[in-house]
Amino acid sequence: MAGSSTTPPTGVIRSSALSFVASAQPPINDNPVDSSLVTGPSQTSNEQMTAAERLVPAGLKALCDAYSRLYPEQPNPLQVTTRLKYWLGGQDPLDYISMYWNPGKSEENIPPHWHYVSFGLSDLHGDGRVHPEGGLESGYGLELTLRLEAAGPAPLWPATLLQALARYVFTTGNKFCAGDHISWHAPLDGDSESRVRHLLVAEDPQLPAIETPHGTVKFIQMVGCTGRELKAAQRGSGFDVLKLIAEDPRCGGSWLVTRARRASARKVRSARTGTAPALLAGVSARVKWLPYTTDTEESASPQLSPTVEQQIKETLQRGLNCMGSTERTVPEGHNMSTDSFEMSSIERALPQIPELMQGSWRCEDTVEYFEGVHVVMNAEGASLLPLAIDGRISHGRHFTWRCGPRALTFVTGGVSGALPTITRPYAQRGPWLQLLIPPELARDMSPQLVPLSRLADTDSESEDEGEAPAPPPALPLTLSWPKYKLKITIVPDCEFVA
Repeated sequence: MAGSSTTPPTGVIRSSALSFVASAQPPINDNPVDSSLVTGPSQTSNEQMTAAERLVPAGLKALCDAYSRLYPEQPNPLQVTTRLKYWLGGQDPLDYISMYWNPGKSEENIPPHWHYVSFGLSDLHGDGRVHPEGGLESGYGLELTLRLEAAGPAPLWPATLLQALARYVFTTGNKFCAGDHISWHAPLDGDSESRVRHLLVAEDPQLPAIETPHGTVKFIQMVGCTGRELKAAQRGSGFDVLKLIAEDPRCGGSWLVTRARRASARKVRSARTGTAPALLAGVSARVKWLPYTTDTEESASPQLSPTVEQQIKETLQRGLNCMGSTERTVPEGHNMSTDSFEMSSIERALPQIPELMQGSWRCEDTVEYFEGVHVVMNAEGASLLPLAIDGRISHGRHFTWRCGPRALTFVTGGVSGALPTITRPYAQRGPWLQLLIPPELARDMSPQLVPLSRLADTDSESEDEGEAPAPPPALPLTLSWPKYKLKITIVPDCEFVA
């Protein structure tokens, strides 16, 4: 348990919108007293507790209690609060973000840091104003945390970051799971010299899951990482990269404290090693598809069937209606992608398409088959094409790019539940397109796709210290396999038009 024996940086003003919660609690007394001998003060304490229970929603109080158990000497932490609440039309789903001072453990290379914790992804109120009532999980079943090495008063950018991540969850319905990665493509602290420009996802090491009156809540910690560490997580295991970061004494220790001015963990290498299949099974990215043509000039807009176009519009409208606002999105400029498909880490590693993932796009429509397909991707999504072919398809696995209600999946003949066949390799059901990639096509694609991995190198270090990384391919770029009637065009993130 972290205490407050080490003084936090000077100049910190402690003001909390939840200070009434602490003041309403009865004093903690380690010496038991016979309640029959207590008169007036006892009655006052009971009245205060009753008042607190009326004023503080049960879900909110459960989070306050969890944070207070970790920081009993900080009943009134520095806090950011949302003025216009989400259920009243505000843009920030998190009602509060508290900032606790943590002295760390110098003997374990854990530096003093600020511990940011959220209120709002779980159900605070239990009355349906934000989250549906009932269920085993409270709201989305999680709250976000972040630990930032202390270098003075607590900065506000981590709170802004957590709000953006919460908007992503509310907008897409994708929940973060330990082992995930988040491509952010911008210095987390706003300093252009910082190499820490992405995030890995872990379980908070000091906040175990809790049971609240509205269901279970897990505490998911965001961990700042470099471009090299992100690529290593994409091509291997996020858990393995987190372990390497925790073991490097320069990187924040076992509590995974984010240090904005650090280099990559020493043992991290972004290139995949060995012959084992990659664990990453899919990402959120920008993708669409067109009919295959042999013309040099092609339309830049997707030519989906009217039925599919209508399904996409209806799905998007349902999502917007549920949200109540079209403005709750990740800030422009951050091309965030994550491997969260509401699947467990074990399900992502399975050789077949998990039932949970199939259910995301299952519909009653008949399957449409195409003679050829022209896929259009943004640079972020295309940077993982080498991984999809060499790390997944070559091992009989699948890989998916998901863009809102639309999804593109590469499959092999050994993937159970897949729609395509050898004679009809391109199949679409609703807004989900599946491409069968036979072994001979995978072998043809592999050498042409290798340079695309450098599309994500712009904020990463070279693999060999002192050696400048090779430049990424110039975009837009079109790769074609005429024998299979397949084209892939990659465009810059800023030029992708859905």
